[in-house]
Amino acid sequence: MTASRLKQAALTLFAESGYEGVSLSEIAKSVGIKTPSIYAHFDSKEQLFIELLEDAIKEEQAKLLALLHETEAKPPIGRLRAMFLFYTDLDQITKGQSFLKRTLLMPPRHLQERLSQYLTAYEDEVTLHLTALLHGAAAQPAKQLNQEQTERLLALFYALIDGLLVEHKLYDSALYRRRQELLWGWLQEGISRETKGG
Repeated sequence: MTASRLKQAALTLFAESGYEGVSLSEIAKSVGIKTPSIYAHFDSKEQLFIELLEDAIKEEQAKLLALLHETEAKPPIGRLRAMFLFYTDLDQITKGQSFLKRTLLMPPRHLQERLSQYLTAYEDEVTLHLTALLHGAAAQPAKQLNQEQTERLLALFYALIDGLLVEHKLYDSALYRRRQELLWGWLQEGISRETKGG
């Protein structure tokens, strides 16, 4: 029970202030225990942070799989748009997703190598789904993407969602939504251009 409360408290604090901005004493204080009591549940601040990252990735994976299941009846381009919105509609995300996105943008320097292993494995899984949707969308006019075209579109997708993740913190909602739609249109044009060989 205490471990769960510690994780919930740490999740909120890390999501708001990042790894370096939160001390174990703050986490302990937020659940009403003394700092040394944390070590009965977690070996270190690093271990607590890594466990939260694992939880956040599992949560986002489950949400993505649920989305892909819910949109199975839609055409590939519609499912691709749903996936684009999944990663760029950021107003209603959970604390876990907020923590994950902050960690993506500003990983603790001394944990970068370890975090990269988790994040790369997660992206590899996302890429499998994304590749299938890109090929499905391209196949609508009976075209096939080659390896280079697929890699270009994957790079574009990730660049767009990463860019919007940064912009979400900088601009007001109306401007953000405008840019989100413009960039979705750009991605659609990219798919169309690749399938036309232009």
